[in-house]
Amino acid sequence: MQPGTVHKVDFPYTRQELLAMFAMAVDEDVEKGGRYDARWKTINIWSYSWTSRAMRTASTMMGTFYCRWGAENRMYQIETDTGFSLNMLLQELGVLEMKALGVVKYGKPQSTPIRYRVRNEDLLTG
Repeated sequence: MQPGTVHKVDFPYTRQELLAMFAMAVDEDVEKGGRYDARWKTINIWSYSWTSRAMRTASTMMGTFYCRWGAENRMYQIETDTGFSLNMLLQELGVLEMKALGVVKYGKPQSTPIRYRVRNEDLLTG
């Protein structure tokens, strides 16, 4: 895997907001039909959920949100993987914020879902 591009950000959240975002990421885990892979201080974003072997193979990690807990409670870094832009990850952050918080704080709102890499999911099922 090639290293991604690191973007420093300063997005303060309350502890409750971070907890809600991480809980949403766990609920929508990539292995359970979602597109997130939440760790202790990071949330990885995948282009597609791993609903089949073919989708797991076709799915690409888009990037990672890095957070600090405790006195800071903030997102401090976004890493974009090869082929994905900061703008794309900010749209994904907007989706996560809307789902978890009911409002977009720092991400970019989007009106329609974004599709990456695979144009016809029906070709990949099976």
